[in-house]
Amino acid sequence: MSLFFLEAYVHVHPDKVPEYESLSKTLNQNIGKTEPGMLIHVQSKVSENEREVVYKWFEVYRRYDDLPAHLQNRHAREHMQKLGEGIVTSPMEILVFCDWTEEQKEPWRELPGLTVQYAPLVNGYFR
Repeated sequence: MSLFFLEAYVHVHPDKVPEYESLSKTLNQNIGKTEPGMLIHVQSKVSENEREVVYKWFEVYRRYDDLPAHLQNRHAREHMQKLGEGIVTSPMEILVFCDWTEEQKEPWRELPGLTVQYAPLVNGYFR
């Protein structure tokens, strides 16, 4: 199965930004140490207003099987649990860019605490 990537959008309460950024730094370090299939794992700040600060994780995976490995990673699970303790304003939004079949997409459509969508690809290729 070929390389794929996703964008994960996290909406954070403005007063929880320092806590969230600290948690994210720790997560990033742990993912780098424990997930060889995660080729790129970077975070940026997308927008900010009085209601929320929106961050984007950009993640590139080596192959299809690396997504379940990420979702089952102890560090990722603990991070998601902490986000649910009043840090985020809404469920995390995931936009996946892939060349998977509908059957391969199905298991990832409904994940607790996440909204998962697939980008409608018009052109491009995956190696």
